[in-house]
Amino acid sequence: MSDEHLRLYRYFLRNPERGAEAAGGALGWDRDTVDEGLDELQSHNLIRLSDRHTVLVSDPSVAVEWMVERRLGELKSATDQVLATRAVIATLVDDHKQGAAQSPSSDIERVDGAGAIRERLTDLAFFTFREHMSLLPTPWRPSSIEESRESDLRMLRRGIRWRTVATPRALADPGTLSYLRELAALGGEVRGTEQAIRRMAIWDRGVAMVPVDPDDHDESTLIVRQPGVVANTVAWFEQVWDTSHDLPAEDDLAVRQPALSDLERRVLDVLTRTDKDETAAREMGVSLRTFRRYMADIMLRLGAANRFQAGLLAKERGWI
Repeated sequence: MSDEHLRLYRYFLRNPERGAEAAGGALGWDRDTVDEGLDELQSHNLIRLSDRHTVLVSDPSVAVEWMVERRLGELKSATDQVLATRAVIATLVDDHKQGAAQSPSSDIERVDGAGAIRERLTDLAFFTFREHMSLLPTPWRPSSIEESRESDLRMLRRGIRWRTVATPRALADPGTLSYLRELAALGGEVRGTEQAIRRMAIWDRGVAMVPVDPDDHDESTLIVRQPGVVANTVAWFEQVWDTSHDLPAEDDLAVRQPALSDLERRVLDVLTRTDKDETAAREMGVSLRTFRRYMADIMLRLGAANRFQAGLLAKERGWI
């Protein structure tokens, strides 16, 4: 109800059984405006018109309560209609599964490019109903955390079981550790492991995502729906989960900081003996891109701005 109509109703509450003309004069309204207001108040059962000159006001404790009940009924009906649409999801999912079963090629889908991968991750999270599992061997980039936050929090709010296992290398990154603690505080389950794991994610034990290149999960990824492959992926996750340990307490984090892996020691070794990344990559037998990724991870752990500073800091800490 508009403010003008509420003013008209208040006038009649204070001046019972007054006529429309008196109301118009008191409020400074013309007859058409008063008539429009009377029609509106009558439609809400706030007043009754014995004729066009006498207005009988309904008890507001009854009339307004009736309006509230009617509005609540309308809201409940609208809510029921919205919730009813969820029932359609199950039938649509069944249709999708039937269509996928007729096309074996749909069991494995390749997605290229960071933007397309993020879009598919969002879709998979949105249509998750029971459980999400993941392995995290390396830290998340800050941009990846922000892109994942909305989907992860939505899953937790919906009561979906959210589990991840991270390596010491991932937990050594302050941003990644902080985000994992945030999710754990909201009901997520986070554990650590010293096992050699590869990045992967699983939704509802029916869809798995693994990178095409284990060293570059942002470039291309495979979305797998083949039941046998997904079942083996789930079994591997559960094995890692069962042998993992709880996320270390904040004051215990220093005790759990990882020692260098053999690969990281090799990177630091060639770093101190070579002047160029190209030479170091050839000596290690990896691509220049892969070597630089290793270097970036080590520099992040050391807090170094360049390869020269990384070498100095590694020596100071006794890493080499």
